Amino acid sequence: MMLEHYSQPEDLLADESFLNWYFKTGEGGDGAWEKWMAADSRNKELMLQAVALLDLTRLQEKKIPVERIVRASDRLLAEISEREAANSSRRLPFYGNRRWIAVASVLVVMTAGLLVYRDFHFRRSEIRTEYGQLGQQVLPDGTEVTMNANSRLRLMPGWKAGADREVWIDGEAFFHVRRTPEKARFIVHLDDCDVIVTGTQFNVVNRPGRENVMLQEGAVTLHTANGRELKLLPGDFVAVDKNGLEKVPARADSLMAWKEGRLILDSIPLSDFVNIIYDQYGVRIQLAGDSTAKKTISAILPSNNFEELLKDLRFSQDFEVIGGKDSGGITIVARPTRN
Repeated sequence: MMLEHYSQPEDLLADESFLNWYFKTGEGGDGAWEKWMAADSRNKELMLQAVALLDLTRLQEKKIPVERIVRASDRLLAEISEREAANSSRRLPFYGNRRWIAVASVLVVMTAGLLVYRDFHFRRSEIRTEYGQLGQQVLPDGTEVTMNANSRLRLMPGWKAGADREVWIDGEAFFHVRRTPEKARFIVHLDDCDVIVTGTQFNVVNRPGRENVMLQEGAVTLHTANGRELKLLPGDFVAVDKNGLEKVPARADSLMAWKEGRLILDSIPLSDFVNIIYDQYGVRIQLAGDSTAKKTISAILPSNNFEELLKDLRFSQDFEVIGGKDSGGITIVARPTRN
C-alpha cells in the first residue's frame, strides 16, 4: 500500500487493499486503513467520499450470475478501449488519466450490480478443458477434480481454513472433496441449484438443457433458489431444472464412463446423441429428417477422439454417416428398416 500518495477518492477505489478492507474479505483487516484515516482529517475525508461512492453503487439483494458479470465487464472494457483509442489525441475529461478511466469503469459496472473487482479475481482462478480433452486438478484444499471435455471450473479466491469453499461449474466434473478438520462446507454452484457437501465423491453436469447430480459416496444436499432442499444418498441420481429436483433411475457405469474416455449409450434418441457430441467435441451433426431423429443408438464410443468415434459410427447397420469434420459437415441418415 502506498497510502501517503492518495489525494483523490478514485485513488482509493483503484486500490485492491482498500476494496478488500471495504468488502471485509479478510485481506485488508490489519488496521492500516483505520490508522491512515486517523492520522489526518484529509485522509478521513477521502475515505468517507470513497465509501460513500461504494455504498451508492452496491446492490444488496439481487444475485447476479457470474456469466453476466463476465459478459458485461468484457463489453464495458472493450468499449472503453475503443473510446480511449478514438480520443488518444486529446485530453480526456475528469482527471485526464488512465487511473480515472479504470475507476470509472469499476463504478459503472458496480452500478449495474456487477463488481468488476471481484470478477477479475474470479477469472484468474479458472480451470478449463477443451473439446475432446479430459483434465485433472487438485484444488487448494486438496479436493481432486476430474473434468470432462468442454468444461470450466471457477473458484472463489482466498480459501481460508473453516470458511466455505465455493466453485462454479459449466460442463461436467467429478469431485472427490477433501474433508477438513473444521468440517467446512464445499459448495458447487450450478445454474439451478447448489450442491453442498463436507467430504464426498459425486458427479455434476451443468450444460445447456442438461443439469444433474449423481452421488457416488458420502452424502450431499441440493439447495434450489426457491429454498427447496434434497438430501442424496450414494447411488442417487437427480435431474435438475428450473422447475425443481427429481430423483430418476440411472446407471452409474454409463454416467461415469467419460472418466475413462468412453461414451456408453443405451438406446438414446439420435436427437440427444448429437447434442452430446456437440458438448463433447464442438461438432454439429445434422440428422436427415424426423425418422432419423427418432432412431435410437446403443454403442460404446470414445469421448476424447472424434475421428475414432466417427469411424465407429460408420459401422452401424441402422444408419449411414455422410461427410466428415473437414468436408463441409456431417449428416446421419436412417437406413430403411429391414423386414
